Amino acid sequence: MPQSTKNFSDITAIDTADQLQVAIELAVHDHADYNFSVNGISVRAKNSVVCIDLLSTIQFDCRVKTGAVEVVKIAINGREIMPIYLHQADPQTSWITDKWSLTIPAPFYPWYHQIIGQGWTA
Repeated sequence: MPQSTKNFSDITAIDTADQLQVAIELAVHDHADYNFSVNGISVRAKNSVVCIDLLSTIQFDCRVKTGAVEVVKIAINGREIMPIYLHQADPQTSWITDKWSLTIPAPFYPWYHQIIGQGWTA
């Protein structure tokens, strides 16, 4: 068999690592002292991109000690999540003065497909 021939498992193998680009835009108010994280990865810059696995659940957390942090925008692979799906956050706000979280409890694309009203996808 020629070396360039791939078997079925080689053809269907998908590298899921770092396939989701999570873009976060924050606005800091009143010299906020805060910790914002995505899946435990700390985000300090006002505009950041974090790459995570395609099949991961996604957990956004923010803890503010002083001041306020505004979640201006969160987009995953170019699809805007915040503030459009603000109702998924706890509490349902983009202006954070204490504790805040947003959980995507399943792989992103099936969750997104369901949340936009398109039903379930495999």
